[in-house]
Amino acid sequence: MEIQRCLDTYVNDYQMHVFEVEWLTEEQISHFHSDFKVVANFFVQKRKNKDYIPDDPTEIRHVDEVLKLLQVMTGDRRYEKIFRKKKEGVHSMCDVAERLEQMGIAKGIEIGRSEGRTEGKIEGKIEGKILVYRNLCREGFDEKEARRLTELPEDVNLEQ
Repeated sequence: MEIQRCLDTYVNDYQMHVFEVEWLTEEQISHFHSDFKVVANFFVQKRKNKDYIPDDPTEIRHVDEVLKLLQVMTGDRRYEKIFRKKKEGVHSMCDVAERLEQMGIAKGIEIGRSEGRTEGKIEGKIEGKILVYRNLCREGFDEKEARRLTELPEDVNLEQ
């Protein structure tokens, strides 16, 4: 930045080193000794394999901060949910992966149950219509009229 000379005493001239974390080498990552080593390794592995599941057993000292950083950097709100819900028991990226997997399983179960209820309602309605159809036929209605009254689609098999 170009700053007027009269402001030199008020502005510090800090040197900055900017680098892309995901392109660090294994050797460069090995020089880190803080939680940033875990974060850097995560991004490098994620770059190499989009389906990477965190498997770094290194203990994380500042769990909240690491999870918040991952949430911000990846845009994945699941990390936020981990540190909001139950951050105790999270000591490494392996623990984070386990939590993410459990959240995925719970979400899958919830979706499956919802879809099952919807399908059950649809099947129940059709079975009810078939029952009414059969009763109408027993009462003397012809099959075409009974199907029209029950609003059964033509593709529904009535011989069950």
